[in-house]
Amino acid sequence: MPKRTSLGLITVICAAVACSLIGIEFFRHFSFNNNAPIENWVTTATYLNNAFSPVLLFASIFLLYRTWSDSKEALELQKRELEATKEVLKEQSDTQNFTVIKDAVFDIADKVKSSLQKKYAYGRIGDEWILVSESTSGFKTAFPINSSGEEIKNIIKLEDFLHQYFIFSSKKPIESTRYNNSLKGLILSAPTLQYIDKVKSIALFMKALKSDEFKEVLEITLFAKLTIFTWLMFVEIAYHLLKTAKEGEQDIAELVFIEIAGLTCRQLKAVAWLNALSDEVLAKLKERKLL
Repeated sequence: MPKRTSLGLITVICAAVACSLIGIEFFRHFSFNNNAPIENWVTTATYLNNAFSPVLLFASIFLLYRTWSDSKEALELQKRELEATKEVLKEQSDTQNFTVIKDAVFDIADKVKSSLQKKYAYGRIGDEWILVSESTSGFKTAFPINSSGEEIKNIIKLEDFLHQYFIFSSKKPIESTRYNNSLKGLILSAPTLQYIDKVKSIALFMKALKSDEFKEVLEITLFAKLTIFTWLMFVEIAYHLLKTAKEGEQDIAELVFIEIAGLTCRQLKAVAWLNALSDEVLAKLKERKLL
């Protein structure tokens, strides 16, 4: 089959040959004198014009069709190339977006992990539980003295406190007493509420991730950087933000809760630990169909 680029040339050659044959055949049957009167010239021109017209018309139509077909295919090729270019640019944009967000959330996670190693004074005064940072004046609070004359208090890393707290919280039902309620209140006290901005930032960064595939990968790696108990604390904080959101802040609070709680529920393999969350949070997770 002839190449597409040679079809036009073949068409022109065929039209020229056909017209030449018609002319030869005409002059083979009819003699023509250059000194013939003008009427003979007109008659000859009219005859040849009528004879050549179908051939030239066919050639013109065919060449026009080829031009239209080639233009259409060129446009389709340009469209495919444009789509391919857009896909490449989108992949590059998604990759850059992922890299920027990954670096940002990993930096936040590293800072959270580091701050969770800080020491706190942890103990009970009467029925009230106390948890205060060593960097505050409250760290020197006088705790009850035992029979040996020593203060009944623990010096504990915040990470270890979260571990102990969620073990306590997982043993439901928890009797509503002043002692228990005071201990439950520590999960939303100054030591944990310092992470509000970090919880918000992680949620907003994860929401800004464009690629679902990249988001899935980032969720897995980000979740592994912190302990289960840190993520449970994040969920409690996210619900606190949702519950206390002022007018005009509800949408952001909802977004933060969905992102943080959704990430935790999807990545938490030991799902039994979800029972350590407060009953209010569990009810909200079921309402949002995250459980």
